[in-house]
Amino acid sequence: MVHQGCVYGSEEEFLATALPFIENGLASGEPVLAATTRANIALLRDALGPRSDLLSCVESISFGFRPPERLIALDHYWREQVSLTDSRWIRVLAEPIWEGRSKREIAAWTYMESSFTVLFAHTNLWMVCPYDSRLMPHQIIADSMRTHPELVQGEQVRASHAYVHPTAFIQQRMASPGPSLPADPMGDRFTAADLVSVRDQAKSYAHRLSLPRSRALDLVFAVNEIASNVVLHSSGTGSVWFWTEEEELICEVTDDAHRSNALNPFAGRPPALNERGRGLWLVRQLCDRVHIGSVEGRTVVRIHLRIHD
Repeated sequence: MVHQGCVYGSEEEFLATALPFIENGLASGEPVLAATTRANIALLRDALGPRSDLLSCVESISFGFRPPERLIALDHYWREQVSLTDSRWIRVLAEPIWEGRSKREIAAWTYMESSFTVLFAHTNLWMVCPYDSRLMPHQIIADSMRTHPELVQGEQVRASHAYVHPTAFIQQRMASPGPSLPADPMGDRFTAADLVSVRDQAKSYAHRLSLPRSRALDLVFAVNEIASNVVLHSSGTGSVWFWTEEEELICEVTDDAHRSNALNPFAGRPPALNERGRGLWLVRQLCDRVHIGSVEGRTVVRIHLRIHD
């Protein structure tokens, strides 16, 4: 995967980067998708003229409003365009959605931007992520240089000297799972005999928060998948806890097994074309954020779901 950031401050600067990226792809017979604002789509179509029919376009908001929806959309587009023998790049101009976001939502999107490089490392995706400096706060622009290995302006590409590997970035910037829990979490310890009870607890907590049925089912599936991994593939015993922080529902599942090496924080990447689907990848598609960490040698998986859309 190639993952590049692009900071622009005018229509001319946007086109100076977006057009060569798109035109070179079209000239090479590569699939190209532009997921950006309505205004930028109009700019691209006007500049391309008759060739605009070769470009796939979608407004950013329709290419995933929530981080997991963006992951799903990108994975689906890649799978629609690729084959096992495909050597072409699959190009995506993917403008993130930042306006109107809360601090927690911005954290989730920044987490996702950093994660792309690892989660899609095995793919032939070439993704350029534009950031409009006229609209974005300084911190978001600064983070774009930390979450993208390369920066592009016009046709000039350079390594981002501020880039931080996703593992280190998440350790620096995101709240780590830890032994301390809120004063009144809901949950309990579990064994193989308790998986039904774990699912019932997830349903009950979702009901307490009046979550829509679809979001409640997302929670139940995600919690069941993580707890089942503990039961089937590890120690067989663990604990599950639910609580809320501001506008998020948080669930933490701890595996009792002590490991010499911590579980990869990016376990659950999209499976390759010749691989079977993986449960943790499905969990990532359902939750706004999935953080895998280690506390005293035990694996801790913490999932975050927005309570209100």
